[in-house]
Formats: sequence, structure tokens, C-alpha cells
Amino acid sequence: MIKNIVFDFGNVLVTWDEAQLAANYSDDINEQNIIKEVFFKSATWNQLDKGDITNDEAKKIFEENLPDNLKEKVEIIMNTWYKKLPINDEMCNLIRRLKQNNYKIYALSNTHISMYEYVKSIDVGKYFDGFLISAIERMMKPNEEIYYRLYERFKLLPEECFFIDDNEKNIIAGQKTGMKGHIFDKNNFEKLEQDLRKNNVQI
Repeated sequence: MIKNIVFDFGNVLVTWDEAQLAANYSDDINEQNIIKEVFFKSATWNQLDKGDITNDEAKKIFEENLPDNLKEKVEIIMNTWYKKLPINDEMCNLIRRLKQNNYKIYALSNTHISMYEYVKSIDVGKYFDGFLISAIERMMKPNEEIYYRLYERFKLLPEECFFIDDNEKNIIAGQKTGMKGHIFDKNNFEKLEQDLRKNNVQI
């Protein structure tokens, strides 16, 4: 019996689109492309996800890699990027319904600490019973160890968990540890609902 629903953040709870995100910080296409590459598609961004570097260390790297006219945007971007990600209202409504039906709600996400703190601060964050975040744990999906850490941290049985993630590799890794899962397609929310019902989850 499924008792716990585990959610990823990017392209599940929020929409992650590097080009769309970069467009928030300039009206110039060339500048948008620079911001996208230097920030959101960079190895430095991935290091932040992994928790290998601090925000201050990342800011210095971003400044070094930006042309002079964009250096002033580093502080603004780092303090606001997570607020610019569109929230998936359908997913938030699903989380509320699941909570009303007494399911436990958890997050398992490869993301920065700032994103985690932001989700905790907004309305949907209050429905979560626990968060396991790559930058804090210093490990990332699809490393199977992070799934076992989720179970251990929150005293969960894998067979009682259902994982929603947009990345097939992450779902497969979860399945190897005993957790059922669904590869989420943001354009097919109905398929997720069908899969949950198929697994006897009351929504």
C-alpha cells in the first residue's frame, strides 16, 4: 500500500526552462543566451546542485565569465532565480488533495539550498513532511544512496513510496531500491493521475 508520495522539483513542482528563466533578466537575445550558458547550463550551476561550492564562490565564477555589462546582474540573478520559476498549479492542487487523504508528502530533488528554502516558504511547502535536497546531502539522483538516505531519514518503507520525477534515470534508480515511480510529462497530467489510481492512491 502506498503511503508516501515523493516529488521532484524541476519540471514537476515548478517549470525549469533555462531560456525562459534567462529572459527574466534581459530583453536582449544575445544577453539572454550568455546568461543561460554562464548560469543555468554551466558546470558551476551543477556544482551548486551538488553542494560542492557555496553561493559566494559561485558568484565569483559567474562574474569572471560574464562580460562587464552583465556583471551587475550576478547578485540579482542569484537572489531571485528561484522566484521566477512558474509554479505547477495542477501539481500543487494534487499535493493538497493527497494531504487531505492522509498521504505523507516528501521532496527528493537535485537543487540548490536557495530553491529548497524558497519552496519551504511558499504555500505548497507547508504540505511537505520532509525534504531531501542534493545540495545539503552532497549527493545527487540517480545515485541510489540518496534514495536509501530518504528512507532512512524519514523512516519510510520503499514499497510504500511513489516517486514523481521528470527524469527516467531517476525513476529507474528509485525502482531499483524498491520504490514505484512515474516519469512525469508536464503536458500529460492526466497520465500521472491514472498511474496514481492504478497504484491505488486515493486522489
